[in-house]
Amino acid sequence: MSEQNELPRLVAVARSHRLWQTLGVYLVASWVALQVVDFLAQNFGLPDWFPAFAVALLVIGLPIVLATAIIQASPVVPPVATPSEVKPSSALDAPQSVEPVLPSSAHRLFTWRNAILGGVLAFALWGVVAAVWLVVGGRDAARTVSGADGGQAALRTVAVLPFDNLSADQENAFFADGIHEDVLTQLSKIEDLTIISRTSVMGYRETTKNLSDIGRELGAGAIVEGSVRRAGDNVRITAQLIDASTDEHLWADNFDRALTAANIFSIQTEIAQRIAKALTTTLSPEVTTRIERQPTEDLMAYDATLRGRERYRLYTEEANTEAIRLFRTSVDRDPSYAEPWAGLADAYGQRVLRYGYGIEWADSAEAAARHAIELDPELASAHKALALAHVAEGDLNGSLEANLRAVELAPNNADAINNVGATYQRMGRLAENLRWTKRSFALQPNQAFSRTNLASAYMQLREYEIARRILDDALALEPDADATLQTLAQLHWFTGNDHEAAGLAERLVEVAPDDPVRIASAANFLSFTGRDERALELARRGLELSPDQGVLYFMHLDLVVGRSLRRLGQPEAAGPSLQRDLERTVARARDTPDFVFWSYSTASIYAALERLDEALDWLGRASDAGFRGVHLIERDPVWDPLRDDPRFQGILAEVSADVERMRSEIEREETRAGER
Repeated sequence: MSEQNELPRLVAVARSHRLWQTLGVYLVASWVALQVVDFLAQNFGLPDWFPAFAVALLVIGLPIVLATAIIQASPVVPPVATPSEVKPSSALDAPQSVEPVLPSSAHRLFTWRNAILGGVLAFALWGVVAAVWLVVGGRDAARTVSGADGGQAALRTVAVLPFDNLSADQENAFFADGIHEDVLTQLSKIEDLTIISRTSVMGYRETTKNLSDIGRELGAGAIVEGSVRRAGDNVRITAQLIDASTDEHLWADNFDRALTAANIFSIQTEIAQRIAKALTTTLSPEVTTRIERQPTEDLMAYDATLRGRERYRLYTEEANTEAIRLFRTSVDRDPSYAEPWAGLADAYGQRVLRYGYGIEWADSAEAAARHAIELDPELASAHKALALAHVAEGDLNGSLEANLRAVELAPNNADAINNVGATYQRMGRLAENLRWTKRSFALQPNQAFSRTNLASAYMQLREYEIARRILDDALALEPDADATLQTLAQLHWFTGNDHEAAGLAERLVEVAPDDPVRIASAANFLSFTGRDERALELARRGLELSPDQGVLYFMHLDLVVGRSLRRLGQPEAAGPSLQRDLERTVARARDTPDFVFWSYSTASIYAALERLDEALDWLGRASDAGFRGVHLIERDPVWDPLRDDPRFQGILAEVSADVERMRSEIEREETRAGER
């Protein structure tokens, strides 16, 4: 009978305000406790499972607290006597003693004192485990150093400084640099690490700066130092991983081996794996397979590839030719070696994009890249080279796909990441361009070109003040960087400072007087700003150096020649140049419709020929395909005859509105992230 009466009482208590008050207090207290736990986890390097441990304790405590509230709110009731147990009484009966009613076992167990004591003990246990982990097991993972922005950079952000060449023969410096680059390449495949790019660390060769300063400048928590000694048939490679904030060695080792290709690749693999282990990083089976792959057994082929990469990165036409010779030497020795095939593809692609060679070199670049991928489908550099070939061919979708695959295989490949952003810019997806350019900049923070790319991304979104500040920083790093000068000239022209833009165009020619691409850029700026005689002079000079300048996006020297002659009162002389450029550009626009600059270029040539209806047709086609170069439409004098045309105004308004949409999207995103 007592059990039947107990259930209604429990239900009544469950419906009472006291239970809900208890629940509310518990939830608020739990939230406060979790904030404290989160603070400790974020600032003291506790592992990810510690907050989950605290949540589990709170979840376990909830039913205990609710049960305590219900039981303590339920009164202690004496047992109810049955009718047979009731004795008749009268006033004459003597008083009977009343036995005290004792609380039930539940009332004795579920008390507030016990509940509070249990909670304190549970979190005391959490604290003890956390303290033991920090002291014994988590010291390395708990370390952090100040980043370049004053925040806390994770220890897993790693800068691999150039390896010292300790060989007696200084000719072997290329070998030490090659080992250094390959260690970087191996580490770049590990997604849980952030690896500062090679270009950013090369400036610290023979530096006198201490590791703390280097770590702060690069935003790196860990520094790798190493050396290479090559002597006869033996090689010795040393490497050490150092906490940049404490100068404490986290790992170090020496590798003395016979000088064979197998040993070289084995050492590189072991260094990457040991660094990953020291930084408590788990390698997936796929990443382990990529790191352990031995690309060639021919040491001479490996040597030739290292030398070819060294020459390629000088980015001059002469050095590019020498790089091609070295890469060919490597593939002749070992045709199954994928890396030099990727090097050939890069060098062929640059012949088109950087040195003004004919489009047939883009076909050769694609063929070499595809062969490299056939030999090693998981070679990131081969996919990046294929992407470059596609850009030279005008295939932006193919370029994007190949670069994204390269980033998937090597998440820290700064070049491929930057190229993804550049491809998005050419597609008119300016917000995506900025996001990827930021990601690339984080891996190469102290380089003028990475700042220039970032400034350009902001400039395309009309964020001129931000772009100018970044360009000033880039020029402080490298005052004569031609890409930076070109971007600054664009910024001045976009914002109506024609005099400044023209001055920078002349400076471009001074910096690189025989570079056909820079000459083409300078000629265009001078033409845009009305300096037609000088623009004509430079355009003719550029065509002498490279007759195939028509493949370079909108920087067509035949177009510069034609429109300059027209404005100088020589329309008959202008005709052949414009017609030649038109035929070539229309063909490229039809063959590669996703490369929207070709459509825009065709439109501008028709405008220069004063075939205005056809110019508007092609301008509309470019806009529909994603062309978002609003500055060109606004500022290029070739469009002056159409400024009042409703159709032209509609296209300009549509392009402007989409650029503003993307600009606002980035502004909101950066505001939420605290970047503005």
